[in-house]
Amino acid sequence: MIGVLVVDDHPIVLSGLAALIESDGGLSLVAAARSMTEALAVTTEPAVALLDVNLPDGDGITLGATLKRRWPALRVVVFTMHAGDRFVVRSLGAGLDGYLLKDSDPDDVLAAIHAAARGSMVIGRGAQAAVVAAAAAAPPPGALAALDSRDLEILELLAQGLTTSQVAARLFLAPKTIRNRVSEMLGKLGVATREEAIALVKRARP
Repeated sequence: MIGVLVVDDHPIVLSGLAALIESDGGLSLVAAARSMTEALAVTTEPAVALLDVNLPDGDGITLGATLKRRWPALRVVVFTMHAGDRFVVRSLGAGLDGYLLKDSDPDDVLAAIHAAARGSMVIGRGAQAAVVAAAAAAPPPGALAALDSRDLEILELLAQGLTTSQVAARLFLAPKTIRNRVSEMLGKLGVATREEAIALVKRARP
């Protein structure tokens, strides 16, 4: 049974998704949340999370990256009305696992959840053009050239899943020093989140 977390601030969409998931014998609804706060309060680990972008206390892309740090095996699919390139670029850059538009057929939504649970990247109809743009926006080979060896060492450890405290202990530095260096690296790389910085490191690996 595939456990699914659904997060959307529109009650009708949320109840519709919950009913759709419960109609599939291979899926079970772990929780239906209307905000980041409610989603982060969920204690049962889902296999797949279906997240809207616009939430009353944040955005689904940031939420998805946060949930994946908590549950590394979690697969996160953005489910939104926004087909804009920048949302797809942010989602893929944050390491999320799929992008569906809200005008998708119910059967396509169910198929996407099952595919994501199997480890596939899920891109729904209507979002493919944005994915092409996202690929075109991939960083050039020298994108990490602005970072020094210690910066790269910190990012590599974060990319391996270590927490800030664990990285600090490994490098015999204070956690505050790690946080400060990460903030500086975001500016050097021109990205907004550490997840996007980590994604650059992963894409730069041979």
